Amino acid sequence: MDLNRNSLTYKDIIIFWLPLLATLIMMMVEAPFLASVIARLNNPKYHLAAFGVAYSIAMFFESPIIMIMSASNALVKDRNSFIKLRNFTYVLNGIITILMLVTLVPPIFRFLFEGVIGLPEIVSSKTHIACFILFLWPAAIGYRRFYQGILISNNLTRRVSYGTVIRLISMVVTAVVSYFFLEMGGA
Repeated sequence: MDLNRNSLTYKDIIIFWLPLLATLIMMMVEAPFLASVIARLNNPKYHLAAFGVAYSIAMFFESPIIMIMSASNALVKDRNSFIKLRNFTYVLNGIITILMLVTLVPPIFRFLFEGVIGLPEIVSSKTHIACFILFLWPAAIGYRRFYQGILISNNLTRRVSYGTVIRLISMVVTAVVSYFFLEMGGA
């Protein structure tokens, strides 16, 4: 679809916007689905608590990179701007990954999560494992959102949705396989 901003119609807007809406809805299904799987495991109270904390921590570390989609949408206009913003994204992804790993060093983690936040030791230990599994998640989000912004600015919103479908299917398959075939604790 070629959007001419001078002759933009409501139909053009809806066709452009619907895949983005579908993407957001699919992303919002992810955490409740995972929580429903975790709720069916042994000791769900501790695992659900750890999942909630780990998810929040991953989102905290994701926060510096989350708006890279808007930045790539607005700033990437040619090869030079693409390379500059891509390199910026990679550096920022590296920094947030290192910061998350530093937070996961056991004495630092215990100080923050048991001392400052006040998590019980059982929840803290499960949160630590979940956060370690998620330590690359913020960087993966940054990478994905950088390219999503470029797709959106080139009127390729359906491809953003297709990618989210793949992400959702991968998450569901991983959760179901883990639930039925792996002896994972939960969070």
